[in-house]
This record gives sequence, structure tokens and C-alpha cells, in this order.
Amino acid sequence: MADEPKKTPAAYLPFKTFLSSLDALDHGLPKKLDRTVWRSQSGIVQGQIMMALRFFGLLTDSDEPTPALHRLVENKERRQEHIKALLQYAYRSILDADLTKMSPKMLEEEMEQYNVSGDTRRKAVAFFLRAAKYVDLPMHPLLMAQIRETSGLRKKRKATTRVNGATPESQISPPEEEGIKSRRTIFLRGGGSVTLSITADPFSLDAEDRQFLFELVDKIQGYPSKSPEEQEEEE
Repeated sequence: MADEPKKTPAAYLPFKTFLSSLDALDHGLPKKLDRTVWRSQSGIVQGQIMMALRFFGLLTDSDEPTPALHRLVENKERRQEHIKALLQYAYRSILDADLTKMSPKMLEEEMEQYNVSGDTRRKAVAFFLRAAKYVDLPMHPLLMAQIRETSGLRKKRKATTRVNGATPESQISPPEEEGIKSRRTIFLRGGGSVTLSITADPFSLDAEDRQFLFELVDKIQGYPSKSPEEQEEEE
């Protein structure tokens, strides 16, 4: 793994997804990796996995597995040790700045040099903090608090993922405001969410309004919302 500047963006997928992508290679590493190795994941996540592997130097320029990737997959009992080495290699400038003396804002600023910005930078920071915790890297209490805060938000969201038999991808929330008869939220693949709140009685609507309402409902129900695993570190 050369020490030349990286052009590939820092890893910005959920850290648990990264770990599960390694587990998916247990059956044997192909001579060359491509997105079809992770058939159970969406196309977006497949692309994020490939970019993360390239960022960490786990693939050659032709996407062939490197010895480092073989060690990660074939020596699971030492995976924590190997991932720590990857962090020390890939995030050298951040670790040289000393995580124990770094605020969340400072970490975000340091992360910008890894070709990420905006929402992608936020996701890259979340990945890094999860990975750092996984390998027990010492860090400032404010960074640890940031990990706990995102964990709390995720647990709260998971606690309400099923209401009246709704799917994890989109659910109907109990009306909290006067007049709201139904509400459905979907999580967008590009980040954020959309909520449709209905106060109208469909039986009291004329034909044109009724058609418009049902078209909206059909679009909400048919949208391929993200899975909880894809959302887990995006707060």
C-alpha cells in the first residue's frame, strides 16, 4: 500500500455494513471483485463497498484483492487488529493530529482532505468514529459523546420501525396533531426523509381530489426507501 495521496473518497457507508461486506466473502475471495459479490445490497451500497475497499487499499487498480483483504477475510479472529492497521494507514493525518485533543468540528475539518464534503463528509466522520471505537482508539470525550448520540437516535428510530404491521422502510406514525388522520414517512436514499400527513376524509373528496390523493399515496408506497442498516449511521 503506497503512501501517495488518495483520490478515492474516504469510506462513508455504515461501518456495520462494511463489516458485513467482509463476512460476505467468507465463501472465498474471487480473483476480481465487482458489485455482484453483494447481491443482497442495493446498487448504491454495492458502490459504497467497492469505494471503501479501494480507499483502504484492499483492492488493486484492477479491483483484485490485496494481501491485506485476504488477511481481513481469512483471519477473523484478528480482524480488529487488521482494521486498526488500516485506520492507521488510511487516516494517518487525522490520527497524527491526536484524537484525544480533537473536537467534533476539528474532526470534520480534518476529514475534508479525504475528498468528502457536505453530507458525504458527515457520513465519512460517522464511519471513522465507529471504526475507531471498534478498534479501541483513544479519543476525546466529545467524540465519544457523538457516537453515543447517534446510537441513541438509531435505537429510537428502530423502536418505531413497525407500527400496525408497517414495514421498516416506511411506516405510518400515530397522528400527533389534531386533524391528522394518517401519516407515512419514507427515508430517501440520498439522505433525509419525506412525510405525508393526511387530514382529509377520502370519502368526502370529489373525484379529482381523490385521484390526486391516491396518486400521492401510491408514490409513497412504491418508493424504494432505504433499509435500517443503510440509515444506521447517517445522523
